[in-house]
Amino acid sequence: MIFVSKNISLLAVLFLCLGVSNCYSTVQIKSQKKKQRPNVVFILTDDQGSVDANCYGASDLHTPNIDLLAKTGVKFTQFYVAAPVCSPSRASLLTGKSPHAAGLPGNASSHEGHGGMPTEQITIAEVMKQAGYQTAHVGKWHLGYSTETMPLAQGFDYSFGHMGGCIDNYSHFFYWNGPNRHDLWENGKEVWADGKYFPDVMVEKVDQYLEQHQRDPFFLYYAINMPHYPLQPTKKWRDYYKDLDMPRRDYAAFVSTIDERIGRVLDKLEELGLRENTIVVYQSDHGHSTEDRTFGGGGNAGPYRGAKFSLFEGGIRVPSIISYPDRIPNSEVRNQMAVNVDWLPTLTQLCGIENLPADVEGKSLVPLIENKKVKTPHEIFRWKSGMGWAIRKGDWKLLGNPYDPTKKGELDPQKDMLFLVNMKKDSTEMINLADQYPNKVKELTNEYLKWEYASENDLPQERPDITNIAKGKKITLSHQPHAKYKAKGASTLIDEESGSRNYADGYWLGFERNDLLATIDLGEVTSISAISIGTLQDAQSWIFFPKSIEIRWSADGEKFAPPLIRNLKENKEKEIRIHRELVQFEEIRARYIKIKVNNQAECPEWHQSAGSNAFLFVDEIVLN
Repeated sequence: MIFVSKNISLLAVLFLCLGVSNCYSTVQIKSQKKKQRPNVVFILTDDQGSVDANCYGASDLHTPNIDLLAKTGVKFTQFYVAAPVCSPSRASLLTGKSPHAAGLPGNASSHEGHGGMPTEQITIAEVMKQAGYQTAHVGKWHLGYSTETMPLAQGFDYSFGHMGGCIDNYSHFFYWNGPNRHDLWENGKEVWADGKYFPDVMVEKVDQYLEQHQRDPFFLYYAINMPHYPLQPTKKWRDYYKDLDMPRRDYAAFVSTIDERIGRVLDKLEELGLRENTIVVYQSDHGHSTEDRTFGGGGNAGPYRGAKFSLFEGGIRVPSIISYPDRIPNSEVRNQMAVNVDWLPTLTQLCGIENLPADVEGKSLVPLIENKKVKTPHEIFRWKSGMGWAIRKGDWKLLGNPYDPTKKGELDPQKDMLFLVNMKKDSTEMINLADQYPNKVKELTNEYLKWEYASENDLPQERPDITNIAKGKKITLSHQPHAKYKAKGASTLIDEESGSRNYADGYWLGFERNDLLATIDLGEVTSISAISIGTLQDAQSWIFFPKSIEIRWSADGEKFAPPLIRNLKENKEKEIRIHRELVQFEEIRARYIKIKVNNQAECPEWHQSAGSNAFLFVDEIVLN
């Protein structure tokens, strides 16, 4: 009951009543917020190194906001992703399954109109949406570029960002190659933001979304496209790190550019009174890049070996933090093993959602997050990326066909094809224990082969004995191989040592889009009855058999016979294959042999990355 003095006007009474009503509404809203299910903001960075934040040991970086998440939550020190490359890692995160089970073991296409992760896969966005959550994606997608594989068809109510692998941050055009491949989309429609700095546009969209949905439980997937190339930090941070050497300088500036924008999101959550009831997860999609486009490096894996594309720790061990002030501990560390497939069951449990897809492989980390004494939920975990594979069982880790883009140590192409380490005793993975513990190698190999996506063909194979009359002779190339796949140079093609099914084993010459054109000078006219040429197909790694092979020969180096052309049938198999094309003659007498192996140039239409540059891998041109 409201008592009113006779001296108070009717208008004042009305204002008083309205004020009481508004006060009641405010109290009611606050009460609703307290009872509301937690919100989720998942922050995924791109190509960030294993230790590239102050709270992970970096001494040359400024990352106060990432560090703040660690202070207000739980930091993992042994957190893995299920793949060392972009699309498979993201597919695992969103589906809670290994990349192979999620149907995307390799990178998706960056060409509009091409698919990616199969539409039948159920994402965490679909699970959250079915449970009454609003769902949004902001930033990088790279899981499909067709209508049915873009975010709106994969459970997201709202989407803003680029669909391919990377863009220029000012023009928003695809970065690798063109022409005319603009890639910026909002809710399935192309939009333009000419000249606007993409990291700022992303955070503006996030702020707007938080404003609009502050009264609804939401799941926001904020997939930051940094510090992935192109390295385009702001002037503020370039100046801050001006005394660092390249490429660390621009990489560090990009990390701080990320951190600053994470801070803006955290500030917005505080401003709206949402921070306490919002789960914030931060992690990288895999290790740092050593590609030419990022000046050969810049990121830091600390004591760990490897980087992006590698199943050594530096490729798959990532910074990962969960902060949820309302419920979980603050400033705590978990050293147990966890994997990105675990986020789907973890986040849904924290949100009170029980109905999950039956084939989710991840395990809830809630018991571990709440109690540091709980053991890891993973007794065994398996990886497979291209020809490389790994298995972790307890403290032991076995790698098959290992690859280290950082070249932190020598890998013997024969002895190190199976590489055993004890992670508890030596997480640097610099010493191969396979010879010392053959029974452990056998045990882990058998455990790996129990996996439905493993194959006997994944195991190292004995190389065939080869006799080649061209060995030691002069060979020249008209096109140089890719800087990463040049092996020992042109002589690799005639050294009597053949490449394995692992394209990075040091025995293959790899060409990106270019053909191989080799000229062999035997020194004198020689009788030749057969020529064979080895090529590789590893479709997941964008490596394909050639379109055709052309052979010409000459006695004097001036007059060459017309080309003998062999057209190769297109092979759509996903299994890694080696093909040796054998050309036999009645007999030819020649000193000079020209071999042209014609690259497909682009990934074919049937491939998930159709239109992207194709690789050609060639080894051992055998003359007999």
